[in-house]
Amino acid sequence: MKKKKEEKVSLKKILVIEDEPPLREAIEIKLKKEGFLCLLAETAEAGLKILEKERPDLIWLDLLMPGMGGMAFLEAIRQRPEWSDIPVVIVSVSASPEKVRLAFGFNVVDYLVKSQFQLSDIVKRIGSFVK
Repeated sequence: MKKKKEEKVSLKKILVIEDEPPLREAIEIKLKKEGFLCLLAETAEAGLKILEKERPDLIWLDLLMPGMGGMAFLEAIRQRPEWSDIPVVIVSVSASPEKVRLAFGFNVVDYLVKSQFQLSDIVKRIGSFVK
């Protein structure tokens, strides 16, 4: 009798940094439904602590948060060689031309304004960056 090889499927990890609990929960539900493993942080500082222990395949980043803001978080991770290549998608309520330019200067892969997309559409776009 032949033994079947067990294939390990590793789930793609998404670090979600979002300070609004209902939105963070909705994001987690949608991402899990699409087969992603979620690492959740309600502040940028908590996101940095998660990065010390885990390497996500992508970071979903809100910009406007209490404490360290999203841009300061981006600057911090881009200065660390072990984190500098992690894809980051900004999902924010604001998108002034200067903020967008600054974000892309930190090599984000996408910048989405929350009010312009449904959550399911954002999740699909996120998925396209971690295949």
